[in-house]
Amino acid sequence: MAKIRLKIEYDFTFCLIGIVSSEKDFRLCWMINNQLMLKLVKTEDYTLGLAKHSLFAFNDEEMLREYYLVANRSVTGSLLLEEHQHTDYFILIKGELTDEEKKYFAEQIKKLNTVSASYLIDVETLKSKQNLIF
Repeated sequence: MAKIRLKIEYDFTFCLIGIVSSEKDFRLCWMINNQLMLKLVKTEDYTLGLAKHSLFAFNDEEMLREYYLVANRSVTGSLLLEEHQHTDYFILIKGELTDEEKKYFAEQIKKLNTVSASYLIDVETLKSKQNLIF
C-alpha cells in the first residue's frame, strides 16, 4: 500500500509590526486601542510548547481584518521569535492592507509615550515564522 503524504502550506501574507516597550501588556493594549481605534481584548494565552504568550485579539468584520497583539516573551522567558530578542510585542494584522496603511500603523504605535520603537517586519525572512500561526 502506497503512503500518502500531506503537504501543508501556511499563508504568511500578513502584516507584522515589532514593538519595543517596557509597558505591561494590558496597558499597552489599552493605549493601542485608543490610538488606532481598535477593540483588542484579552483572549486565551497563545501556547507554544510549554510557553504561554499573552494574546489580545480583535476581529474587524467591517474591514475584513484580524488584529492580534502578542507578547514575544512568555512568563518563563522563552521567545516567540528568537531572531527578535529585543522586541517585546508583535502586532499581527491579517487581511488586505496597502503599504501606506502598514506604515501608518507602525507610525501611530511609535507615537505612544511608552513605545521606544515600532517597525515593520518582513515575515518571509523569519526563520521561526511558523510560530505566528494562531
